[in-house]
Amino acid sequence: MIKSKGRIRARMAVSVAVGALALAARADAQTASKDTELGQVIVTAQKRSENLQETPVAVTALTGDRIEQTGVAGPQQLQFLAPSLNFGNVGAFSFVSLRGVGTNATSSAAESSVATYVDGVYIGNVVGEGAPSFDLQRIEVLRGPQGTLYGRNSAGGVISYLTKAPSFEPGAALSLSYGAYDAIRANAAVTGPISGDTIAGRLSIHYDEHDGYRFNLFSGRHEDDARTISARGTILARPTDNLTVTLRGDILNTRSSPPSLLFSLNSLDGFTSETTPLGIFSLPAATLAAMPGILSPADLAKLNGGSIARYFGLIQPGPVAPSPTESRTFSNAVPTRHQVEARGGSMTLDWDAGPATVKSITAYRWTKYDGRFDPGAIGTPQVYFGPIIETHKQFTQEFNVSGKAFDSRLEWLFGAFYYRDDSSSASNIWVPTLGQQTILQVGLANPAGSPFRYSLDRPINLQLYAGPGLLKTALLNAPEFRTGLPLVAGVTVPTEAMLAFDDDQISESLAAFAQATYRVTDRLRLTAGARYTGDRKRVERSYHSNILATLGATSNLCDSLSQKKSWSAPTGTIGADYDVADDILTYAKVSWGYKAGGGNNVECRGFFKPEKLTSYEVGFKSLLADRQVLLNVAAYYYDYKDIQFNTFIPNGSIISNAGSATALGAEVEYFLRPEFLRGFQLDGSVSFEASDYGAGCFNDPARLAGPVPGLDAGGNAPKVCPAGVADYAQIKGNDLVRAPRWKAAFGAQYAVDAANGDNWLARFDAAYSDTVYQDVFNGQAKFQAATAQPSYWLLSARVAWASPDRRYGVEAFADNITNTYYATNRSAANTPSSVVRVGGNLGPPRTYGVRLTMKLGSEAH
Repeated sequence: MIKSKGRIRARMAVSVAVGALALAARADAQTASKDTELGQVIVTAQKRSENLQETPVAVTALTGDRIEQTGVAGPQQLQFLAPSLNFGNVGAFSFVSLRGVGTNATSSAAESSVATYVDGVYIGNVVGEGAPSFDLQRIEVLRGPQGTLYGRNSAGGVISYLTKAPSFEPGAALSLSYGAYDAIRANAAVTGPISGDTIAGRLSIHYDEHDGYRFNLFSGRHEDDARTISARGTILARPTDNLTVTLRGDILNTRSSPPSLLFSLNSLDGFTSETTPLGIFSLPAATLAAMPGILSPADLAKLNGGSIARYFGLIQPGPVAPSPTESRTFSNAVPTRHQVEARGGSMTLDWDAGPATVKSITAYRWTKYDGRFDPGAIGTPQVYFGPIIETHKQFTQEFNVSGKAFDSRLEWLFGAFYYRDDSSSASNIWVPTLGQQTILQVGLANPAGSPFRYSLDRPINLQLYAGPGLLKTALLNAPEFRTGLPLVAGVTVPTEAMLAFDDDQISESLAAFAQATYRVTDRLRLTAGARYTGDRKRVERSYHSNILATLGATSNLCDSLSQKKSWSAPTGTIGADYDVADDILTYAKVSWGYKAGGGNNVECRGFFKPEKLTSYEVGFKSLLADRQVLLNVAAYYYDYKDIQFNTFIPNGSIISNAGSATALGAEVEYFLRPEFLRGFQLDGSVSFEASDYGAGCFNDPARLAGPVPGLDAGGNAPKVCPAGVADYAQIKGNDLVRAPRWKAAFGAQYAVDAANGDNWLARFDAAYSDTVYQDVFNGQAKFQAATAQPSYWLLSARVAWASPDRRYGVEAFADNITNTYYATNRSAANTPSSVVRVGGNLGPPRTYGVRLTMKLGSEAH
């Protein structure tokens, strides 16, 4: 039975959707067209409209019908449909990789190696690229470096979302679904003319909400819920026959509470655990009594069987949760909250100037992230982040001019691109157990010569700033870096142990590019392209803490320290494609990709280097058996340099460069529609990649590998580990991060028209992922085996009915049918320093529901 809260939300969603449809009540019913003929999908992967099967690029294209059918709204679902694509996330921070090229960092310094575009507008931050999209005409996933036409940070590839354009014929669409966990999703769109055949508009609204998937034993509440509200308005104007102006504006507000879950916890001091969060100070009196020299008999008696922590009224252990891969319950002391707000607007000009076509895309985007979460993942406030406030103000401008020459044998394009992002980030990390442990260690320590380590009679002060010289606020003579006010004990200096990071960053990129394809014969074409990119970044960083004793020296801390750095690189492509037969295209090419460097916001100084990629690729695209079979194959070899990867360090995480790697892979995509079995279709993909890091020696988060030296003057890690360092620190031969060896997707569907004209469709999908490694150590670092996500399958099914005119539809669906537990992220950390823990986030459990659709006018075509 639907809960009252669910009823209210359902009424709200229906009211909004029906209200939008009422605006288009004049729309006439139209009969929907039949399914797209196999191999007849049009894409714009090369910034011109062409048939997918005639494009010498490894592209996966999802049409609007397929998007509606699967509910794809972003890379979260897309990873199960496109070969070599992998998605992970920590809250609102997205990790997208293609063929093992991507990112796994959660900071304002992080930028994806897979570029995301929405209607030609580049999305430059890892918070914005994972935001759900809606009202889509098509999604294109371009695999491999796209260093010529797309350029900036597209070393791994491009994901391009293309939204539906306004129509000069009135139309409207509505879809509404309800399912498990009180899940409600509503989409409504209305389109039509605004001024005759000159100006048309489109308005679309998206609402998506579900209750919590998991139950928090600590708070006694369900968490892992989410809600998204977004809208987009588009105006298309044709003032002349050869000029089109498209104005777009969108807003987004999304919040979610995916909790950090504990996969493993190992004590480094032999005492700290889930049940003893303050280490030796959480042990019961009976245990302490069995440890000679800790407390005197008189002090043990004072404890009355309890612990030192209980005696002083300090942190106590919370409830212990079962394994996250066996239960939907968890235990987090601090509630999780991730909220993203975004606003954007763009203007696209398309001018047919006769011998050439001119295109201009001008866009501005504002994104704000506000997050609080507990990566400690236990029922004790061991470590938590919050608030983390990050904002981005982004401006982009692209011009390109294209045309044909020599009797259309030559197709050419050249252009320029400018990008600027003004970002700011403020992060607090609170470590209450570390602070209290330090206070007790110092405050209870007996004088030299005492037979006991601690004395309960010694005075302690639980306020960090008032400690006996060791505990003080770093940069005591500097103002508080966010307010500029003097540091005052207990006011601008928190009494709870914390670290604070602050950075303001300006990123600018300017590029010029050109590409041409020449038709040598009717079957042979040659392509060459080049791009030159210049990047510049200026970063002002601050790093404060009130637990100076645990950090060692003030040299690690800073206040408003400003640095800047510039990089530049040429990229491009050279290739040839040849039609072996009318429906068989073969191609070979070499391409280069580049991703800018940057500066970590948890460090005061220094920058990590750009990464560069050289790709060698061959492939073919074919329609076989009288166009009953579509078979596309691509094979590639990667030479990858200065790879940026994220690693956790005590009290933070940084992006470093991992030297080099190579990768050898192959991808197959297929569709089968046999003539003898009308309505039946098999489709899917299989990808394989064998990747290997080159020589490099790195330490794990807890520094347990041994004395690994730091980077040299050029920012390079040692290629060979010194004596006494654990074998796992040498990453040579390890797989790339988020690059499973095998990935596969299998789909089967059957559609039939009943005697009365009704259409029925049944579809089944299965997706497989091999083991996914989340760090360069491939789960081999000490106490960190749980960072590896084991292989898994996901199964889904749906049955749909559509009316004879395709105006109305009903669908029943089920996703993750087997209720598989799989992680979207697993990472190891050493905060507090007494433990090594592996925490992460899980994907959605089994969900199911019913969806209703209605299409009127032009939307029913």
